[in-house]
Amino acid sequence: MGKYINYTSTQQPLPSLGKAQALINDGAKIVNKPLSWEENLVCVADNGFFECAAYLYSESELEAFSYPDGRPKQWLKYPHAKTLAA
Repeated sequence: MGKYINYTSTQQPLPSLGKAQALINDGAKIVNKPLSWEENLVCVADNGFFECAAYLYSESELEAFSYPDGRPKQWLKYPHAKTLAA
């Protein structure tokens, strides 16, 4: 589990906070919480002092990040997700 996006498509590092906006500025679109997996899904989860931008590369990853764990989450479709995830 865990493929994360740390840079934009122009190789700019994502900030600790504000990752969703940085990805939107790089072509991501806000979507509703997905009910089924599709390519290029990203979940930005707020961990307090930092956010993570997780590439949801499979149905099981979508299920893991959909779990109600109390963290605020923003869902995105990002055309560069698969390429940039590490």
